[in-house]
Amino acid sequence: MKRIIVLIFIGLHLFLLGSNAQEAWEYKILGGYNLGGSSPLPLPAEIRAIEQYSPKAFAPHIAVEVTRWLNEKWGISAQIALDSKGFTVRDQVKSLYTEIRIDGNPDPQTGNFTGKNTTEIRNSYFTVPVMATYRGSEHWLTQLGIYTAYLYHPHFSGTASDGYIRRESPIGEKIDVPHASFDFSKEQNRFDYGFVLAEEWRFCKKFALRGEINWGVRSLFPADFTGMAFNMYNIYGMIGVSYSVTVK
Repeated sequence: MKRIIVLIFIGLHLFLLGSNAQEAWEYKILGGYNLGGSSPLPLPAEIRAIEQYSPKAFAPHIAVEVTRWLNEKWGISAQIALDSKGFTVRDQVKSLYTEIRIDGNPDPQTGNFTGKNTTEIRNSYFTVPVMATYRGSEHWLTQLGIYTAYLYHPHFSGTASDGYIRRESPIGEKIDVPHASFDFSKEQNRFDYGFVLAEEWRFCKKFALRGEINWGVRSLFPADFTGMAFNMYNIYGMIGVSYSVTVK
């Protein structure tokens, strides 16, 4: 899957740059708010109840986009974007394999934790989507493509409390956990990639409302990372506006 996405991305990018210069170009500035989360699929049995979810208060999407219109309906688009993605979630877990540092003990404890868990993610990405663009009418536009992103500011941390951890296995030594913490920021994969779907409604000549879904297909953590028992994927929506100028 990774190789296919990379090949499609390179091919579309080269096609965009090599298109006939006599066709129309459209330049666009976009701004919006990212809303969503990094989630396992499906939700694992170890997560027994989600008590609270809070989106990140400041999670902007800022981008410039260029579209090469091949005819009146179809074009190829590429973006350069800065994305901030994050949220806070509090849940109840049972026998969740993880690594924590219990307050007052400098040594990490690895094993199956049961109790309350709070996770905070604040990741910032440099994102490059490449998309096929279809103009259904004067007011509606649809885009579908792929993206790749570089994580330049990682933050993945949290706390564990009101529970216990079984060292090394579900039947290992039981250690009470009144309060503990974890920080997996540096363990995250630096590159993310996936699919993007966008819809725009142009309400005047140059401005449009924009909705977008970004669905990551690479887990936040490497396969050999033992601090998280399951894969997590970036699944975010974006709501914003765009301003465009067309040059022929």
